[in-house]
Amino acid sequence: MNIPEKMHAVQLEKPGGRLVLRTVAVPQLKKGEVLVKMAAMPVNPSDLARINSITTVEESISFIPGIEGSGTVVAAGKGLLPGLWLGKRVACSAVHPESGTWSEYMATSASFCFPISKAISDEQGSMLLVNPMTAVAFFDIIISDNHKAIINSAAAGALGGMIRFLGKKHKIPVINVVRNEKQSAMLQNEGAEYILDSTNEGFTEKLHSLSHELNATLALDPVNGSYTQQLLDALP
Repeated sequence: MNIPEKMHAVQLEKPGGRLVLRTVAVPQLKKGEVLVKMAAMPVNPSDLARINSITTVEESISFIPGIEGSGTVVAAGKGLLPGLWLGKRVACSAVHPESGTWSEYMATSASFCFPISKAISDEQGSMLLVNPMTAVAFFDIIISDNHKAIINSAAAGALGGMIRFLGKKHKIPVINVVRNEKQSAMLQNEGAEYILDSTNEGFTEKLHSLSHELNATLALDPVNGSYTQQLLDALP
């Protein structure tokens, strides 16, 4: 494939500023790396947190966001694994701050790429790493430590759906915490059994009561701040 010298990439205009599209050099490969022509890339909360952490002009000029995505490997560095992935569609994750998925091409370690089949779309493939691995790791803890029920305060997002799926599979009750009526209705339509809206009156008391009733001894909290203490106080 004819690979250009320049590409478009999303970068920060300045620390705390807006995102802009810049023309930058296509990254060069090191041993063990591959060049992925990006096809799809999601926006994860971790991407936004990383963007907000940029504090210097130097970082804003070099940093390209995007922790995961999907695309086709169009060039391979030295090594067996890069050669195996050449020409294949992959789900991939970024390893370099200056080469994220929000760009036309990304250089990354071949070990951070996983081939995907034709049955998986680019959009589906772009979200195969961060949320699924988080959900699986969470349930490894649940099962190994013999937790009887859990609280999930990320209930309305993609991760929340995966946790509900695994909860049903392993017969672990999940207390789903949402933040508005629309999210609550969505989960009801999906068949979720335990749903609590944190904006409703008496939420803290209901969370405490239901947690004790189900013996929920583990909570997943991506919100942080004072919300973490609320969840801890609710656990038996």
